[in-house]
Amino acid sequence: MIAKTIFAVIATASFGILFNIRGLNLILAGINGGLGYLIVSVSTAGGAETYIGMFLASIAMTALAEILARYRKAPATVFLAAALIPIVPGGRLFNFVLHLLEGDYQTAAADGITTLLEAGAIAVGIIAVSSFTKVFLARIRKK
Repeated sequence: MIAKTIFAVIATASFGILFNIRGLNLILAGINGGLGYLIVSVSTAGGAETYIGMFLASIAMTALAEILARYRKAPATVFLAAALIPIVPGGRLFNFVLHLLEGDYQTAAADGITTLLEAGAIAVGIIAVSSFTKVFLARIRKK
């Protein structure tokens, strides 16, 4: 699990280079991607469904991205966009399309529903933390 987490950090940093992230921000984005992958791995190893793990990971990753954005004076997407790469359900989406093209509609439907649940869990986690951050910061600025 630790080796895969390290590879997730490397993969995130590699995508960060493609997204033109430089210096310490690249390292921090990589750590954020590793954190997300670790949370998904630990939660699924503990018996939770993958979409629950992805929801928890997206909450943690978005919270860390918001904190790093304030600390480094950069947009939160710098630390979040590349970091989401290790947890995106691309393999399951590929399987969905493959089963659909092969005519195995029952398996395709199961993969499609799971893919939607996982992608939706990631989106809801990001929206929840981002919205909370905006409201929280607006209240602090009012005082």
